[in-house]
Amino acid sequence: MNIKTILSFAIGPIATAGLGLVTVPIIAWVFPPADVGRLNIVRIAVDFGVLLFNLGLDRAYVREYYECADRPALLKSCFLPGFALMLFAFLLTLPFQGHMAAWLFDLGHPGYYWILIACLVVSFVSRFLSLILRMQDRGLAFSMSQILPKVILLLAVAVLAWPAIPKSFGQLEAAYLVSLLSVLFVYSLSTRHEWVPALRAPLSRPQVHALLLYGLPLIFAGVAYWGLSATSTLVLRTMSTLSELAVYSVSMSFASIGAVFQAIFTVLWAPLVYKWVAHGVDMRRVDHIAHQALAIVCAIWVLTGVFSWVTDFVLPPRYTQVKYLMLCCIGQPLLYTLSEVTCVGIGITRRSGLSLWSTLAALVANVAVSVYLTPRYGAAGAVVANTLAFLVFFIARTEASARVWRPFPRARLYAFVSAGVGLSIATLAFAPRAPMLFHIVWLALLPAIAWAFRTEWTAIYRSLHSSIKLTRWSPEPEP
Repeated sequence: MNIKTILSFAIGPIATAGLGLVTVPIIAWVFPPADVGRLNIVRIAVDFGVLLFNLGLDRAYVREYYECADRPALLKSCFLPGFALMLFAFLLTLPFQGHMAAWLFDLGHPGYYWILIACLVVSFVSRFLSLILRMQDRGLAFSMSQILPKVILLLAVAVLAWPAIPKSFGQLEAAYLVSLLSVLFVYSLSTRHEWVPALRAPLSRPQVHALLLYGLPLIFAGVAYWGLSATSTLVLRTMSTLSELAVYSVSMSFASIGAVFQAIFTVLWAPLVYKWVAHGVDMRRVDHIAHQALAIVCAIWVLTGVFSWVTDFVLPPRYTQVKYLMLCCIGQPLLYTLSEVTCVGIGITRRSGLSLWSTLAALVANVAVSVYLTPRYGAAGAVVANTLAFLVFFIARTEASARVWRPFPRARLYAFVSAGVGLSIATLAFAPRAPMLFHIVWLALLPAIAWAFRTEWTAIYRSLHSSIKLTRWSPEPEP
């Protein structure tokens, strides 16, 4: 994969993060904390629905894409079972729509629930259409489809910020739906030559059965991962206040640098690895990539610690705790991304059940620590629990991969990520009493990280340099 392809996929997450850093402060200033918290509930509910109803078949599509001759039939076989199940589930909720709205949002109007359902349907369809662009290495189209909804949401929130317009959660939720519809429109146009043939493709029961055998363990792993990610939100919703949930939501939004790295890496990594497997590439290169990824993870973590104070200048005073919370929040995307490298053996050996057990172990840890800390410390307790749980998640996935695939060096990985988690929690706990001391500590870590990973930085530079040269002299992507 050449540098041009990498950059085309990177544009979307980078621009999305930049737009988010503008949109989130506007939402925080314009809407009350309760509505900010409710919007976070919409997002995690949509994420849950997509994970639950796709039956793990999105992952099956990625796994089988390069080895399947009839790709339109593969798309149909992966999309249709989950979509039918989703529509059936919605029919079952019809008698409870008002209760669902009240339970989720503390607002009993059924309209809020049906806007949520619309968001879920749109996101489900968009998920499968996005896989087409991803597997075809159409990075620019993929990136533009990520940027557009953020632009639409920013414009909608900017309009709603006009003083003459009354503010309500319904407006904020509708703006979010419009942003999702925009991306579905772009995906539909960009992939029409792939999904239109899929409508006419035959549906093979044996193929669906084989895909479900691979995907069903992943649905449990996916739902467990959603629970791992959403535990903090759910516990804050039930055992704390919507205002604390708003502080947590804004903190997670400002941890977007880690989310950018996660988004770029996860889009590129799985197809690349399975392409290597299909072509018989020496997989020992994964060891070197793991340590290069660790270098980037540590650099992002330290830079976040150095510049976290900037949030005080863009957020309302009630969000002053965000600059400390975000250091723990950024651990979630960074540890997840690193685990995608170290757990590659689980996907290669098709031992997808191990993903479930690794996630369940982290979920149990998250629930236990969240229930203990959140009632006492609110958002701070929730992010600590989440960070510790993702450390468990990373270690469990890494160990499982080492045992079913092949052993690889792990001590250095564990040492650095444990240090990052420990320092982030210490900053959250003690930095409010000695802010300058912790700022100096994070600043001092910059040259330390540069020195500790000097070999990895050199390798990254050489890889980028060779990719640039290859792109400059050849219009064709490397095999």
